[in-house]
Amino acid sequence: MRTRLTFLFVLLILSCTSCKNFKAEKNDSEPKIQDFNTVAINNEYQIKIPRFMKGTTGLNEEASLQYQSLLKEAYLLVIDEPKSRFEEVYRDLEQYDEQLSVIQNYRDARLKILSRTTEINSKSKPQSFKINGLSAEFMEIDANISGVSSEISYFLTFVEGSNRVYMIMAWTLKDKKTEHKKTFKTIAESFELID
Repeated sequence: MRTRLTFLFVLLILSCTSCKNFKAEKNDSEPKIQDFNTVAINNEYQIKIPRFMKGTTGLNEEASLQYQSLLKEAYLLVIDEPKSRFEEVYRDLEQYDEQLSVIQNYRDARLKILSRTTEINSKSKPQSFKINGLSAEFMEIDANISGVSSEISYFLTFVEGSNRVYMIMAWTLKDKKTEHKKTFKTIAESFELID
C-alpha cells in the first residue's frame, strides 16, 4: 500500500511539473530565430519568413513576395515599386503632398488603396523607425472585408530604399492578432536590401 501511495505521489508531482512546463512553453510567444528562413527576392532584398508559412501566388498579383499559413490564418506579402515612378505618377495625379516625406506619401497612397477593399474600423498612429538603416513607418489596422465574417488585423510596414519603396503587409484574424504580433514584427524588422 505504501509503495502505491508513493507511486501516486510521484506521479502527481510529475504531472504538476509537466503542466507548469507546458504553460511556460505555451505563454512563451517570443519568436526564435531558428524558426525562420531567410528568403531573397530578385537579388534586391531579403526577409525572414517563419517556417510555418509556405510560398503562394494567390494573395496579390502586384506582390514580389507572398507567403501564407492557412492552418494558422497568417498571411504575408511585400509590394515594391520604383520610388521615382511612384513620385512621378502621384505628382501627375496631384496627390503627392510636398509637406510629407516619400515614405509618408507612399503610406498614404497604399492606405487609400487598402480602404477601397476594406472598411477600416481602427488604425494606430504611424510610428517612424529604422530597419537596417532604412527609413520606415509601421501601422496596425483592424478592418472588415466584404464576404469575411471575422474582423482582420493588418500589420503594415512601409520602407524607403535608395531606388524603391516597399510595403510589408502581414495579416490575420483579429482574434489571432496577439498570437502573431511578435512574429509579424520579427518579419518586418528583418527586411534588408541586398547590395
